[in-house]
Amino acid sequence: MKTVADSLYAAMSRRRPKQQTPEQMQAACDAFNATYAVGNVIECWTGPREGRPVEREIRHPACVLGGHTPVVYIAGGGGCVALTHVADWVSP
Repeated sequence: MKTVADSLYAAMSRRRPKQQTPEQMQAACDAFNATYAVGNVIECWTGPREGRPVEREIRHPACVLGGHTPVVYIAGGGGCVALTHVADWVSP
């Protein structure tokens, strides 16, 4: 029988991506930068991955923010978005 704690743990574990090594995060940034250039327009979510993504222009190549999240800097609001929030992008 499932308990409330089991359900809560399952929901929390779905929201948390697996921890990546610094090398894996940098590899994701390098792959993204090889695919998209500064000035390209991408579709992304600037908040939760809900609804339709919005179009934003890339202002700076992808990099690892604070040693914990691969991001790309965009124009038009949001500052930067995690690569996990770029539509149609699958990290290697």
